[in-house]
Order: sequence, then structure tokens, then C-alpha cells
Amino acid sequence: RSMQESSSMDVDFTIAIEEICVSVCSDSSALSAQVTGLLNVAIDNGSFVESLQGSSATLMTLLANAIATRSVVPTPGAPSNWYPDWRSSSRSICLNDGNEPTYMKIFGNYYENSLDACCKRYYAWDLITCTGDAGTVPSGFYPNWGTSETKCFNSTETPETLPYNLKIWLDTDIESCCERNFNWAYNDCIYLSSGSLNIAATSKWYVNHQEEICQKDCLKNGGGSCGGLVDPWKTLFDTSAACCKEKLSWITSTTCESRSMLLPVVGTSQWYVDWPSQKCVKDCADSSDVNCGGLASQFDPKYSSSSECCDRIWYVGQRECTLG
Repeated sequence: RSMQESSSMDVDFTIAIEEICVSVCSDSSALSAQVTGLLNVAIDNGSFVESLQGSSATLMTLLANAIATRSVVPTPGAPSNWYPDWRSSSRSICLNDGNEPTYMKIFGNYYENSLDACCKRYYAWDLITCTGDAGTVPSGFYPNWGTSETKCFNSTETPETLPYNLKIWLDTDIESCCERNFNWAYNDCIYLSSGSLNIAATSKWYVNHQEEICQKDCLKNGGGSCGGLVDPWKTLFDTSAACCKEKLSWITSTTCESRSMLLPVVGTSQWYVDWPSQKCVKDCADSSDVNCGGLASQFDPKYSSSSECCDRIWYVGQRECTLG
């Protein structure tokens, strides 16, 4: 439109430079600084206005008396337009090749300014595949589901075994990882994961109901009666005898203690009634002794002599009362 001589017009130019990165845009700052410097020089020496005047007759008329002042401000960290490549169902990948679908260009809220950010947003469950060598692995600890070991791995030390959905499994420290995933073997997990033990081995005794013995609170590789570090909810006892009496009361104390301490079980050599055979037998497991009837239970009354035991089954004759 026509303008009066006294009229003035401000013309703002925005020059956007888009850099297509293969992996990491490490040279973007240097490129921005170079372009900014060239524009400043062109404005100061007038060549910028001359170039515009020469582009069309209309601009020549408008800019006949133009004076350019520079105010070139680079925009740091301009988005690199990394987007999720959902067109590929067989791989987890983010791209910034400018070939994103039209709907992404229209709405614009699919972009991230780095490969790392894009992968973390859209492919957190398969982060390493997405980022490759260019990405950073989030730090923390995750459970080892690949073997029978109750162990947590450090994500930054073992990125090759990271599970899918890493975000779900990642904990900030070993203790949290062991408690959440291996609470039935918490202390063993701490030890195997090379963490610092919060509770040192006490060498006291606790019950193993499955084996029907008492074991010591110490690492299994310590040998002997060590049953591994005790679980937090189990009761500890100063001696195997106290543990046997309190937790395995149905087993004869000498039998329980001998088994717990990995000693040969010999029994008391006292007499008791074997009700199925209606005989009095000795509490022992010596095959050379014909009167040994095996180890008595805690609930079998015991007698110091065969005659005393035979009085218990008075209806059986003395000669038929024993095995020998």
C-alpha cells in the first residue's frame, strides 16, 4: 500500500535453520553462532538490505531509504523434531529425518528435542534398543529374572540385560530392589548384589521348617551349620538346643541338635514302645544292635530298662516283648 514520506515501517525477519541429526546434534551451537555472525556482518555493511532490494521491484521501492539495525538473537536449544517412528512395528526407534506423518506436523506435540528424550517418552520399555550407543541409561537397580540367583543388577553396569518396561522395575538402591523383589531372601540378595549388609551375620540359630533343623545365621559359604543370612521375620536363639525346644518340640531334642550341628544321630539308647509291632525297642539307629527300633519321637515315653517298658504293655509276654 502507499505510504507517506514521514511514514516508517518495521520489518522483522525470522530465519529458522533446521539441522537433521543422525544421532547427536553436537555441532548445533557452533552452527548457530556462525550464522548469527554472518547476519550481523551483512546488516552492518548494508549488503543485507541490498540483497532484499534486488529480490523484487516492490521491495526496492519500499526499502529505497531503508536503514537496517541488527537485533539478531539466536534461539538456543531449538527443537530437533525427534519423533516416534510408529510406522515400523518391528523396532523401537525415534527419528528426526523430517519424514514424520502429516498429523504430527499439524499438531506438533509429538516432538522431543533429543533422541534420549524421545526414547524415554515413547519407548521407556525398550530404551536401549531405541537409543543405541547414543543414549544414556537411567541409573538404578533392577531384579535379575534371568537366573535363579536372588540378585539385583546396576543398570549402568549391565545395560545389555535391561528388562522391558525398565521404568517399572527400576529402584534407586540395592536395598529397595531386594526388598521389593526378593523379600523372602532379602539379606542373601543384598550380599549377592554387592551391597553393604545392614544387618551383620549374628551366628545365632533359627529354624528351618522345611528341613526340620535349626541353622546358624551366617553365609552359606561359611560351611558347617550356616544356613544363610536370616530373614528379618525369623526368631533368633543363642543355642541350637533353645531353637529345637521352641520351634521343633515334636522332635527329640538330642536328635534335633545332632541334625542341626551335622553330627551323627545316635539316640538316647533308652526303651520305648513301638505300638505298631507291640514291642519294646531301643531309641537308637545302630543296625548292629538287634533291639534298636529307630529314633523315638519327642512324644514317646522312654524307660531306662526293657522290663520297665514291657510293664507298659503288660498283656504281651516278657519273652515276646522285645526283639532280641
